[in-house]
Amino acid sequence: MSGVTVPELAYLYGKPLATAEIRVQAADFQVDEQLNFEPSGSGEHLLLQIEKTGQNTQFIARELARLTGLRVRDISYAGLKDRHAVTRQWFCFKWPIKQALDWQSWQLEGAQILQVVRHYRKLRLGALKRNHFTLRLRRVTELSALLDRVPLLAQGVPNYYGEQRFGINGGNLALAERLFGGESIPDRQIRGLALSASRSFLFNQVIAARISEQLFDQLLSGDVVQLNGSGSIFTLDTVTPELQQRLAGRDIHLTAPLVGLGKEMVQAEAAAFEQRVLQPWQSWQQALQLLRVQAGRRSMRLLPEQLTVATDGDTVQLSFALPAGCFATSVLRELVNYRDAARDIAQMEC
Repeated sequence: MSGVTVPELAYLYGKPLATAEIRVQAADFQVDEQLNFEPSGSGEHLLLQIEKTGQNTQFIARELARLTGLRVRDISYAGLKDRHAVTRQWFCFKWPIKQALDWQSWQLEGAQILQVVRHYRKLRLGALKRNHFTLRLRRVTELSALLDRVPLLAQGVPNYYGEQRFGINGGNLALAERLFGGESIPDRQIRGLALSASRSFLFNQVIAARISEQLFDQLLSGDVVQLNGSGSIFTLDTVTPELQQRLAGRDIHLTAPLVGLGKEMVQAEAAAFEQRVLQPWQSWQQALQLLRVQAGRRSMRLLPEQLTVATDGDTVQLSFALPAGCFATSVLRELVNYRDAARDIAQMEC
């Protein structure tokens, strides 16, 4: 168990009245990847779209390595997907053009290959345009309150890193504490989880503080903002009514820090605010810099796209699309106070 006390993160629209259960069945949580490119149809690499249920991404990668005789590190994918869900994602490996591959005969436990197509280069981590989610909420209470909040989601929700990032019972944060305390973690994947969890935790604290101090929709001098639909960011020397209007119109979004090594873009009031919020974790910031993790920025606001809702008694089906790297549960927490059945089971197994 992590020694870090994880406070409840602030709600942008207040804590929801409605309650529900999610992931009672794997099919209650469905995810479809959309790549940020169209497969070329030719080339030395094979792209496999695989639907999996009850398996994690790394398990499928290991199985593909076993079936092809390749090394696990030769199997690439664009992103990690939940185990307790039905997910459709892409995997890739290099395979000679003239060498046959009898993939139709493969038996993948908890998975099936939907299509195979050639591409001219390797699939890289993060090569996603968006993920499409279809979530089924069961045993919903206060249904009218839930439906009243749906339009608010389209205005934007806090772009928190979801609880999955921190591991069961905060285990990844415990790993970070051990790493920052000088313990060696030779496994690169586990080490990466620890570093990612610590930065995500600090990022979340800045967003929560902006909400708590009613600054989530207010610009400060020196803020770093991101253009909507773009990775382009820039620092605000001064705050003007025009810029404030662009923020309200969701043309630009505030960003929060991904702590690490590098020149900080944030300045003036915004820099002082972030320093104050993160002061209790100063040792973490120093450790991340010593470990040469590169600093970055990430939007504080998340805009769900293609948002639809349907009801059937006390069951609600919610569908939406999010940019790569964003968490469906961060949208869900602003809508309903949910219990994650799959996570409860996982905690009992630990």
